[in-house]
Amino acid sequence: MENSNRETILFYKEIKPLTDKRNGPMLVRKHSTEELLVRKCYPLYLEEHLVTLQKIKHAHLPKIEELIVQDGKLWLYEEFVQGRTLNEVIQSSGILETEQILTLAMAVLEALGALHNKGLVHRDVKPGNIILTNEGNIKLIDFDAVRTVDGEKESDTVQLGTMGFAAPEQFGFAESDERSDLYSLGVVMNICSVKEYPKKRLTEDSTLKGIIRKATKLEPRERYQTALEMHLVLRQQLSRKLLAVKQAKKNTVSKKRPIRIYRANWSRTNIWLKNKYVRQFIFTSSHLLKGVSTFFRKYVPGFRTATMWKRVIALFWYVISFGQIIGSIVYQPTGSLRIRELVESLFIFILPVILFTNFLDYQRKFPLLSSENKVYRWIGYGLLVLFWVVITKGGLELNSFIYRSFNQ
Repeated sequence: MENSNRETILFYKEIKPLTDKRNGPMLVRKHSTEELLVRKCYPLYLEEHLVTLQKIKHAHLPKIEELIVQDGKLWLYEEFVQGRTLNEVIQSSGILETEQILTLAMAVLEALGALHNKGLVHRDVKPGNIILTNEGNIKLIDFDAVRTVDGEKESDTVQLGTMGFAAPEQFGFAESDERSDLYSLGVVMNICSVKEYPKKRLTEDSTLKGIIRKATKLEPRERYQTALEMHLVLRQQLSRKLLAVKQAKKNTVSKKRPIRIYRANWSRTNIWLKNKYVRQFIFTSSHLLKGVSTFFRKYVPGFRTATMWKRVIALFWYVISFGQIIGSIVYQPTGSLRIRELVESLFIFILPVILFTNFLDYQRKFPLLSSENKVYRWIGYGLLVLFWVVITKGGLELNSFIYRSFNQ
C-alpha cells in the first residue's frame, strides 16, 4: 500500500482494489470487527467537508467509519455498500416503472436533504453514484465533488461534475447550491424513464414529465428550491399513481360481479359520502390540513427537520411560549398593559426563534454565519447573541417609554 499509514496497517487489511485507478477505492477488512469497508483517497481541502459528512447518520448515505490524514493525503474508511449501481440496473433491466422512479428519487432526495441541512452539496448525482443494495435499500455514494454553499461567490472554486448530469452553474456560470443537485436528479429520472438526457428527449410519462422539466430548468430560481419541496411533489404524484392503479384493479373486479351483488354491498357510509356537500367538506378539509402540514415542514423552525426529538423540543417551546404570552396578556387590567406585555413577549420569546433557527435561510446571506471556518461561525453567532441582547434591551426600554407617555 503506497504511502501507508502504520496505524492503518495495524487496524485494516487490504482485500482488493475496486477499480484500476491509482489510489482508487480499496476494499479492506477491519481486524477488530471483521467488517468490510471501502478505503478512498481524497485531497486535503475536502477534510472539513468530510468531517461534517461523517457526523451525518442517514439510511440513504454510507456510514463513514474513520478519517486519517497521512503524507499530505486524506484517507476515508466508509461502509462497503453491496449491491448494483442504478447504471447497472438500467443497462440490464431497461427502463424503470414510474412508481420505481418516484420511490428511488424520493430516497435520493432524503439523502440530499440530509447533506443540504449541513450546508453540503453533492454535485455529482448520477446513476453510477446511486446504489440499490442487496437488502433493497438505496444509497447515494461518492463525495469527490462535495462542497459547502457559500452564497456569495460568482462561481465554484473547483468546477467538478459529470457532463450531462451536472447543472449549468457547475461549469463556471454561477455558484452551485442545493438546486444543482436537484437538476442532476431530474436528469437521472429522465434517464431511468427513456434512457436519454432531457435536452435530447424528454420523457412522455405524464406523471414524470412536469417534475423533470421543472427540476432541469436552466435558471436555478425556476427549479424546485429545496429537496423537501421536490420530495413533497414526488410523494403526492406517487400517491396518485398508486391510487389510480388500485382503482383500476377495483374497477376490473367490479365489472366481473353481478350488479345485484355490487348494490348489496353498499354500506350506509357509501351512501352518506354520495352527498356533494359532504364530499366538498372532506375535500376542502384534507387540502387545508395538507397545506398547514406543508407550511410547518417548510417554514416553521423545529418542524423543517425530520428529526423527531427536534420537533418535540420545538413543540414544547412553542407551547410554553404561547402559554406565557397569553397568560401575561390576559391577566393585565388594562388594554395598554396588554399591548406592553405582548411586545415584551415578542422580544423575549419570538425574536430568538427567528434569529437562532435560521428562519427563511437568512443566515446564508451573512458571511460570518455561512463561513466554512468554525471560528468565524462562532464569532458570527456571538455577534448574533449580542445583537439580540441589544435590540431586546432597546425595544423593552422604548416600549416602557411609550407606555409611560400614554399613561401620564
